[in-house]
Amino acid sequence: MSSAPERIRQTLQSFGFDEPESMLYIALLELGSQPASVLAKQANLKRGHTYNILTRLMEKGIVQEHEKDGVKYFTGCAPASLISMLERRAEDLERTKAVLLDTLPLLQQLSHPLVLPPKVRLFQGVESMKEIYNDSLRHAEGVIHAFGDFAHFFPKERSRELNEWIWRYCERRAEKGIWYEGIVNKSADSDFAFKKRREHKRRLKMLVGIDLPVEVNVYGNRVAIMSSSRDLVGLIIEDQPIADTLRNLHHAFWKMLPEYRP
Repeated sequence: MSSAPERIRQTLQSFGFDEPESMLYIALLELGSQPASVLAKQANLKRGHTYNILTRLMEKGIVQEHEKDGVKYFTGCAPASLISMLERRAEDLERTKAVLLDTLPLLQQLSHPLVLPPKVRLFQGVESMKEIYNDSLRHAEGVIHAFGDFAHFFPKERSRELNEWIWRYCERRAEKGIWYEGIVNKSADSDFAFKKRREHKRRLKMLVGIDLPVEVNVYGNRVAIMSSSRDLVGLIIEDQPIADTLRNLHHAFWKMLPEYRP
C-alpha cells in the first residue's frame, strides 16, 4: 500500500498536476508561506524552475503571492480550493459543450452528401469500451435491448477500473430515462444487477445454463457488441435492418422467457 504522501502525489497528478507542481504544492502546505528559495529546497527543485512552477500554480488559482521586506513570499491555498478549481473546469466544459451544440448544425451542413459515416467501427482497450457505452447514451431511443450475462460484463479480475465505470454508466443511463431490457443468463452478478433494477431502470428476462460471454446491445439504428473474455474489444454496427432484426428477435424471445428471479 502506498504511503500518504505518495497517494497525495498520485491524486494531484490525476487531477492535472505534473510531478514538480505536485511536489511544490505539497511543500507549500507543509511549510506555509515561504520564499521561493525555501520551497525549492524543500521540493528538491532548482530555484529558477521553481519560479516557473509557482507561476503556473498561481494561474491555476491555488497559490498566492505577497511581498514582505522586499522578499516575495508564496502561500498555497487551502486544499478545499481544489474543489472550486474542479467546479470551474466543469463550468467551462458546459459552456464549451453549449457552444459546440449550437455550432453542430452548421458543421453538419458542411459535410459532403456523398461522404457517409462508417457503418462498422472497431474498438479496443478500456477507453474505447467506455466510448461504446457512451454511444448508447447519445443514440438510444428510450430503451436498450440487450443479450448477455452480467458475470461476463468486464469482471473485476479483467479490469477493475472498467467494472466500476460500468456501474456508474448504469446510473447515468437511468438518469437520462433510458431503460435496459436484458435477456440474461442467471448468475450471481445478474442477481446483483436484478437487485438494482429499480434505481438502474432495468427489466430482465432469464436464461439458465447458456454461456453468453459477449454482450449485445441494440439501440436506435445501432448494434453494439462487446467482449472481455480475452481482450477488451467491441464493435458498433450502424445499420437499421440489422438493428431491427436483432430487436425483433429480442421481442420474440422476451415474450417466451420467464421473468428473472434471483
